[in-house]
Amino acid sequence: MLKEIEIQNFRCFEQIKISGFERVNLIGGKNNAGKTVLLEALFLNVVPDAGSLAMLRELRREPSKAIEAMPDRIWDNLFYGLKKERTILIIGTDDNNNTDRLGITLDSNSLKHIILLEFIRNEDLSTAFSTEVSAKRLTTYELFPNNNEVPIIPCFNKTSGNELTQAYDNARLDDKDSEVLKAFQVLDSSIESVESFSIGEPTLYLRRKGEKRLPLSLFGDAINRVGEIILKLVNNKYKILLIDEIENGIHHTKQEEFWRILFRLAVELDTQIFATTHSLEMLQAFADVGLEQNQECSSAYFELAKKPKTDQIIGIRRDLETLNYALEHQKGVRGE
Repeated sequence: MLKEIEIQNFRCFEQIKISGFERVNLIGGKNNAGKTVLLEALFLNVVPDAGSLAMLRELRREPSKAIEAMPDRIWDNLFYGLKKERTILIIGTDDNNNTDRLGITLDSNSLKHIILLEFIRNEDLSTAFSTEVSAKRLTTYELFPNNNEVPIIPCFNKTSGNELTQAYDNARLDDKDSEVLKAFQVLDSSIESVESFSIGEPTLYLRRKGEKRLPLSLFGDAINRVGEIILKLVNNKYKILLIDEIENGIHHTKQEEFWRILFRLAVELDTQIFATTHSLEMLQAFADVGLEQNQECSSAYFELAKKPKTDQIIGIRRDLETLNYALEHQKGVRGE
């Protein structure tokens, strides 16, 4: 389980070090405070390959035509202040100082997982991660074959019905499909079954009590997003899930129960969750569930904020007792 990350020269982070990650982590802060960038750095930390870079471009909706027109600037926005002469450095440390699970070969004396992402002008994706740096060579991985295997969920993306159905069938093979139904029932208690059919194209159908089956697309965006979150969690092979703006589509009256599902699954599946939010209600629900008696899942809140004098972003860790006190006394906890 990741306990600390240090980032240098990556997007909006000139230098930042955040420590004290737990099993479930919620990240807040003002707009442009670096919440999404932190998820991207965590993503590269776990899956440091050319496919990850391509996926980040896709998740950012970077226009492909502009890249084709200016190939020499393909990596510019990855560097802090566009300073391409400086190296991007992402260092992650887990709770056992065990780097083997992260897939990177380091010096035997090293206690940290180090990724040196050195992007050279005109370097293409196939060789971007094979540059020799300090006598270490980064491991090259296959590109992601499909969206279902990417352990990051952006705030705006809507997974296709085909992909959700494929993910559901994978979960069913592992006898984990019941978790999807439980999550759907948090949003709509009348849903009594989930089924996949391939008539025309693969589609998930839901059935409410006393009603006929209806395709999932007719149940609204919240159902679609919750389905994607749960399916990526139960099918996850990287043991980490990154969710941007987790509150999207989930009514405030349902947020506590949704957190209970995530907390439970994080423990049962030995998976670490990082999520961002702008929502005060989602923050309160997170604190309330984390502080419940007999809660087995460890959790913490991290606030990203800029120093007024230097404009440098820092990360402030709050345990749940401190977070709850700040919420109860209406003290700023989102970068205010």
